[in-house]
Amino acid sequence: MKGEYPIKCKRAMIGLEAAIVLIAFVIVAAAFSFMVVNMGLFATQRGRDVIQQGIREAGCPLMVDGSILVKASNETGKAKAFIIPLKTMGTKWISMWKNETVISLMIGTKAWANIYQGIGVYNGTGTQIDPSDSLYDTIIANLTKGSPSEPSSWWGQLYSNDTGTYITGAVLVIENSNGDNALQHYEKGFLIIILSPDDEALSRESIVIEVRPEKSAPLTLEFTVPEALPENAYVIAG
Repeated sequence: MKGEYPIKCKRAMIGLEAAIVLIAFVIVAAAFSFMVVNMGLFATQRGRDVIQQGIREAGCPLMVDGSILVKASNETGKAKAFIIPLKTMGTKWISMWKNETVISLMIGTKAWANIYQGIGVYNGTGTQIDPSDSLYDTIIANLTKGSPSEPSSWWGQLYSNDTGTYITGAVLVIENSNGDNALQHYEKGFLIIILSPDDEALSRESIVIEVRPEKSAPLTLEFTVPEALPENAYVIAG
């Protein structure tokens, strides 16, 4: 009849339509497959990150590398400072930046949420202190001294201009430091905790110190102030 396509033309049109539909299905399937693969890779990456984070938070990257020393005050039977040698364990470095690290302290019935004042630096230059050739007495004196005549040679991080004396606090000094805010695996840190005159610990008092780096399990230290604590002496913690 007039206006009708031949049978061969109809078959050609049907075949073309089927091909278009098939191509559309293939494109949709390819796009869906790409999405599935991409989501799978993302989930795998996130899973690996979560596992690594969990392992990091489950273990503490810090360890005590030596004996904890107790510094007596100028009154027999009272402690004014604790010196804790630290190193990293199982990691190349750990951030010890002031805003990322919390150090809590408990002495008997008194407790402080965070006494950490950061890594020890010279006030005048901001250069980090290398304690290699310094006596502990020199370090303690520098940290607690204010308004020095030569600011480049004094630290004063624990001195308070408001009270006119030093405060209870903790500072980390790093031996062989590369100058950043982290404790590297090849460096050794000395955590210096100094107690203000009003907070000095008595003999036989229990001390609990918790060092919590960012996103890591804390290092918890418990010891007792030695019974025998001669004036201005250094004694190994019990």
